[in-house]
Amino acid sequence: MKLAKDYFLEFKAELAQLPDSGLIDRFNGAVGVRAFGVARQGYLWAIREELQERKIDFSSVGDDKVMSYKYVVFLKDKKLFRFSELEKEEARKRF
Repeated sequence: MKLAKDYFLEFKAELAQLPDSGLIDRFNGAVGVRAFGVARQGYLWAIREELQERKIDFSSVGDDKVMSYKYVVFLKDKKLFRFSELEKEEARKRF
């Protein structure tokens, strides 16, 4: 039986191969998913670790203890922003 750390190591290797945009796509794919288990625990752990290693500021959705997968985010200048934080003009440029 696999442990969370086993899944973490598998997902970590996979996520490390992605560009920043791919990592953010994976983060956003986890938003709103209510299922939880050992595999998901390892997956979310790997996402968080990869964000930290890339020095991406995720303070809009987490801190050193907690990470929220409630909000869809976008990356700008190595910082995650929730779409709800967009200024009207910035939203027009993106959409």
